[in-house]
Amino acid sequence: MALYLGAWILLLRALSSQKKSASRPFEIMLTYLAVMAHGLTLAPPILLEETPNLALGTTLSLIVFLIVTLFLIVRCFQPIYSLGLLVLPIAFSAVAVGWWMPGPTYLSQLGGAAGLMHVVGAGLAYALLSLALAQALLLGFQDKRLKQKQSLSLDMALPPIQTMEVTLFQMVYSGFGLLTLTLISGALSSNDMFGESFLFNHHTVLALLAWISLLGLVLGRLCLGWRGRIAIVWTGLGFTLLALGYFGSRFVLEIIL
Repeated sequence: MALYLGAWILLLRALSSQKKSASRPFEIMLTYLAVMAHGLTLAPPILLEETPNLALGTTLSLIVFLIVTLFLIVRCFQPIYSLGLLVLPIAFSAVAVGWWMPGPTYLSQLGGAAGLMHVVGAGLAYALLSLALAQALLLGFQDKRLKQKQSLSLDMALPPIQTMEVTLFQMVYSGFGLLTLTLISGALSSNDMFGESFLFNHHTVLALLAWISLLGLVLGRLCLGWRGRIAIVWTGLGFTLLALGYFGSRFVLEIIL
């Protein structure tokens, strides 16, 4: 948590400065150290137990670990350095939740290649769509500042709005593809996990609604040239539906009830 907080403070200073900041190498080093420490905190409940702990707190921490890992990989190839403004404090909070409220251990029903593909695909889809949502929020912030003809030193550190938009849809396309594979692998492994060829419950309904909303966004972009506020709203809708599918039910079961 301290490493994530330190990396975020250094990143904020670097982006707020109009000059090339000497703190950037230290921010990068702290971020990598934070991710390694984050992974080590997840090893006992995920890898060292007889069954992986997929309760709310631990799963939230695991998903955010994947988000930060993907962020570090993607920013080597795409101009998403500024996304750390949102990713790093979220990672700080996820580690805190996973530490204080790991939740009870559930007997894992995942098995076989399809089950493994399902859980890996779901985690990566969550992570990519989370990054897409963060990119959409930054894009909306930048677009609003431009329309108001206002500027901050932070605005100068953001990539051009067209570049941010292209990067956003690259994330959306990848997340949509992974979500599609996740739904297919879930249907294939449903019989092994639950004894039914197709388990129709709230989780399935919300996942399908998320898939439909993202399909609408992809088609709207390709056929109608959707961008700006429409793209931001539809990205947020798909992410919210997907998050409610798992985290919403776990929150009700573990926290409220």
